[in-house]
Amino acid sequence: MKKNISEKDFVLVQQNEKIHDVKFETKPTTYFKDAMKRFVKNKSSVGAGVIIGILLLLAVFVPIFNKNDIVTPQEQFRHLPPRWRGFENSSILNGKRYVKDIVYDDTDPDPENHTPLNYVKEAIIGDITITEGFTNNTSKYASGGHVFIESDRPTFGTGIQSGLVSADFSNEYYVELYLDEALNTHKYEVFALVYYKGENADAKRIILKELSADFGLVKVENISSKIIDAKPSDAVGTEFSVRIGIYLPPSYKAEDRSVMYVKSFEVKDVAESETTPFTNFNFTDANEMLLRRNDTATMPYIYQTVIAGKLTLYQGHIKRASFLYDFYEAVFGKTTKVVSKTRLEEYKANGWIDFTFVEGDEDSIKNSLVILDAKKSPIVEILESHKRTVLGKTVYEYTSVVLNYLYSDLGFDSIPYFIFGTDNLGRDFFKIVFNGLRTSLILGFSAAAINIVIGLIWGSISGYYGGNIDIAMERFTEILGGVPWIIVMTLTILHLGSSLGVFLLALVLTGWIGVASVTRSQFYRYKRREYVLASRTLGAKDSRLIFKHILPNSIGPIVTGAVMMIPGIIFSEATISYLGLGLKNIGSLGVALSEVQQYIDGSSYLVISGSIVIALLMISFNLFGNGLRDAFNPSLKGVE
Repeated sequence: MKKNISEKDFVLVQQNEKIHDVKFETKPTTYFKDAMKRFVKNKSSVGAGVIIGILLLLAVFVPIFNKNDIVTPQEQFRHLPPRWRGFENSSILNGKRYVKDIVYDDTDPDPENHTPLNYVKEAIIGDITITEGFTNNTSKYASGGHVFIESDRPTFGTGIQSGLVSADFSNEYYVELYLDEALNTHKYEVFALVYYKGENADAKRIILKELSADFGLVKVENISSKIIDAKPSDAVGTEFSVRIGIYLPPSYKAEDRSVMYVKSFEVKDVAESETTPFTNFNFTDANEMLLRRNDTATMPYIYQTVIAGKLTLYQGHIKRASFLYDFYEAVFGKTTKVVSKTRLEEYKANGWIDFTFVEGDEDSIKNSLVILDAKKSPIVEILESHKRTVLGKTVYEYTSVVLNYLYSDLGFDSIPYFIFGTDNLGRDFFKIVFNGLRTSLILGFSAAAINIVIGLIWGSISGYYGGNIDIAMERFTEILGGVPWIIVMTLTILHLGSSLGVFLLALVLTGWIGVASVTRSQFYRYKRREYVLASRTLGAKDSRLIFKHILPNSIGPIVTGAVMMIPGIIFSEATISYLGLGLKNIGSLGVALSEVQQYIDGSSYLVISGSIVIALLMISFNLFGNGLRDAFNPSLKGVE
């Protein structure tokens, strides 16, 4: 069938319309602009970057602007808890701490002077809770208890005996002792060593009580009769020197020694006189007797061990106090000190106080004292005046109430704030931590930079060229990487010292292997891609292929590893410092933590604060590195 074709059939349908590509609605961007745009959208990575920035600023500026001395020990400031400005009336970070089980000193006859041992009464907040406890250490603050007698060996007997006493045995005496039934199991005997012919003659041993297992309140009677009956025929009179004691025979069991717990030991007369010749060595208070035994110069009436053994206290009674304590008020607040006239004259010359001194009148300064500048004057008031002569000269001293933060001459104009508290030497731990962090960051960034450069070069060559070159380089890294880093570091430090340079060398010896491995794997991943082959076909050199085409596309995992290397190095330095091989004469974060680890029980805030800084570094660098990895991933270019 024939179809009629006209000229109109060959007219272009869109001849009156313009045909072209749609105009780009977005502006052109670069690789790094696109990467930063994606990074900013990752809120956790941005937050981590902010934290890292803050820590870096603190590491730089805290050692500069914080004027607290971290070189000279300040023993009076030891172990102050954290105190933050604005938290004075809160329940935390206020410089106060609840202190438990402190020995309570109630030896003063005046109850107003009773106070926890070594604590300032004025710094105690609220009531003191007193509890009764026990101690096995002799103390003037303890009382009662038992004398624990123990032989040195199972084959040795032991015991106790009194000092030498001269007594007239025409009077009748008896021994009364208390042996706790719940504690004692060992048999014993009571004896007397009698010097019938004078102290320089031989003593005769007389058994006053045969070997027995009687416990509780034990009474040994007819002592005088037994001593008189045993008197040699050539002995004269009834007055003799004597030692009375308890003897424990050997146990002869390898796992058992001769032991006894004696609560009291007294020699009394039948007439129940208040004092006897034995009064000075009798005891009903084991703690008091053992204190006498340790002070033979002023208290000669003591008990001695028999043969070979030791005497210690068992379950002496002691009072302990628990209370809320303001450590800063105790150290820096008002306190009483003896101030010399010379020092008062210095304060007067500074214009802080004024007074009139009259020669010969020791109270003239006290009566005329005027405080001119209360914000600068360490003196609050003078309580007492004292005058004494030294080398022929009259010296005036004044017991005064002073503001210790001004009196200490350490540059404080008010009670200070130690954000992390103070360490065992009284130094500001906040400054120590960030001064050490600065050193650790310098070490971390330096070692990371060197490791990254070496690792990139090594990994690029190994991954790009492959073949025998790759095999040889890989075998070398496997041998070097097979040695644990802690052994490499320890041997380096032991042989070359603990300086910053040696630490840097130890960290660089094997630290680059990880970067090299990641770089090599990334080069194997990208070197045979089409765009690389196309570029090589067009005549691109190896250096251009490596640095222009392959490395930028593989930079994501490399950047992540490089960023994580910094906190890893800091953590490694902290670990080696815990082993006692830290930097010498240079403060670092690891050294700071290693120095306070032994105080984790009593001053845990020191370890906690330093650990928080390390934890923040590790977590922040981790998040920051992950964000950079995603941002520099070429496959995500243009992805929101």
